[in-house]
Amino acid sequence: MQEKQKTVVQDTELLVGLGKSKRLMAMRESQAMRPASTPVKKNQTFVVNKRDAEIKQARDLIEQNIIKIKASYPPGMQNKLFALRYGSEEKIQQMSLQQLFAVLNINQVLAKGVAELKF
Repeated sequence: MQEKQKTVVQDTELLVGLGKSKRLMAMRESQAMRPASTPVKKNQTFVVNKRDAEIKQARDLIEQNIIKIKASYPPGMQNKLFALRYGSEEKIQQMSLQQLFAVLNINQVLAKGVAELKF
């Protein structure tokens, strides 16, 4: 029986130097020239006044809270378990912001005009 020796490589260098490969240089340049893609949110809107900003902030807070709650449920059952506890998505869309804050246990005070608006 032969015994095999194990070898461990501590320091490795690239087979081709970074500056010597035309293909690698072309790939780097094409990546540098490509504009960075920025994801666009579907709810991204231009805020006109303070009331619109408060409404957008309240809706974003509700959406973040819903996402956090769904993430705590096991994958594949998130929507079903959320609907059992808090109601269906359609029902949530019909609730006012104040009702949603109460249902989702969000402790933030809403302005009078904002509280009655639908989600």
